[in-house]
Amino acid sequence: MTLIRVFLLALLLSPGFARAELLVGAGFLNGVVGPNIEWAWRRTSAWVLPGAHIGNQGFQEDDIRWALGMRRRLDGGTTVTNGFFGGVVAGDLGGEKRYERLGLGAEMGHQWVGNYLRLTLSAGVAVLEPLDCGDYRPSAQCDTEAKRRRHDLDAEPQLTLGVTLSLRR
Repeated sequence: MTLIRVFLLALLLSPGFARAELLVGAGFLNGVVGPNIEWAWRRTSAWVLPGAHIGNQGFQEDDIRWALGMRRRLDGGTTVTNGFFGGVVAGDLGGEKRYERLGLGAEMGHQWVGNYLRLTLSAGVAVLEPLDCGDYRPSAQCDTEAKRRRHDLDAEPQLTLGVTLSLRR
């Protein structure tokens, strides 16, 4: 895990990230709500959304989630003008309070850019990872082969909906 953190820190400090416009705001993606941090270059941007999960019982601050992605303008425009984008998204896109369920997918959306704000709306489809019964249920519910087979989760599609509102400099 330490090697991953060192790699991510080196990536964030690289010259490519130094040339990017930094956008900071709030975001929502499939129940994950939190600060949205985005690095925008001429036609491409990378973002990360750490946050908490909003479930049926409301905001669950003890349920930390995350998502990240990359977007590219589809119409040849830039990241500082209104227009459509396509991208990839990854993260905890389908878990519940007791477990995380990672997914990877694609998104399409539109951005509206003003002098000081940028609003994005996006939708897409992701594939969620398969989970064994013991990965997300108490062991007593997975003690026989029949129970394990009944409660195992296969890889499955998941719709994604997202919105971000970011401050621009």
